[in-house]
Amino acid sequence: VEGKLNTSFGNRNEVVVVMDDSLWIGATGDSIRAKLAKPTIGIADEEPIFDLVQLDPKIFSTRAKNARNIVLFSTQTAHEFILEKSLNASPQNFFFVRAKTNNDLVKLFNKNADSIISVFKTSELNEEMHEMVRTSTQDLSELKDFFGCTVKIPNAYHLQVENEFPFLWYQKDLSSGNLNIVMYEFPISEIENNKGSIEHHLIQARDYIGREFIKTAKDSAYTITNQLLPPLITKQKVQNLPAYQILGNWNTVNDFLKGTFVCYAIRDDYYKRYLFIEGYINNPFKNKRDQLLELEAII
Repeated sequence: VEGKLNTSFGNRNEVVVVMDDSLWIGATGDSIRAKLAKPTIGIADEEPIFDLVQLDPKIFSTRAKNARNIVLFSTQTAHEFILEKSLNASPQNFFFVRAKTNNDLVKLFNKNADSIISVFKTSELNEEMHEMVRTSTQDLSELKDFFGCTVKIPNAYHLQVENEFPFLWYQKDLSSGNLNIVMYEFPISEIENNKGSIEHHLIQARDYIGREFIKTAKDSAYTITNQLLPPLITKQKVQNLPAYQILGNWNTVNDFLKGTFVCYAIRDDYYKRYLFIEGYINNPFKNKRDQLLELEAII
């Protein structure tokens, strides 16, 4: 029987890159950074998708081999691209990129970069989802009453507003702001009709909610979708239901607050509605990438 694997370690969205120092500081390193440290979509201030920790193979120790996300580059005779799952620790994604020359190494990496990123992102979201489930023991009966569904919302979030609209707003306090989960619904007929595109109506619905319910301490101030940085709207699936993901930035009318949000509008035939679950970040001057991941994990 195999011995039990160690639990892998690493900060959220951290990737260990094993590569000769001489390659890392040159053009080869630039090519890798261009992909693995490219800016996160949806965040106004540039933040890389992953934090990279580079180690020369000479100092790639036993402990470092237990990191959760690793890409090892080597130039030798083999030309191969391999993913080993849970090789030294669990969970773990360990990629090997091997080629004869530096040039071939970069080509092989570029060809596979999207799949490497996708594996790391899925894995990080899964880890974050496990964390959310571990820290969610509150029984949120209002979710069943209002929306006929359950959501695991960590205990650090408290119910801020409930309104018969139906509308629920949960908030988690941070030292420099807050994280928010908001839920509401609109009839399918209001989102899908011949008066405009679905995408346009989804944003209209968001802005209606912002105007009516998501106000700030200032008189007559409310939140809207920032259209100067147009939101990115993509089709997704949530629990096998068709959904739209809206990733973008919000700002306030008559106030100076602004931030990033992620919203899922889930098409639910049974209740003839679009169920909106939205996470938004109000945390000025602080990094938002990992908070966005937390909100997505809850949703």
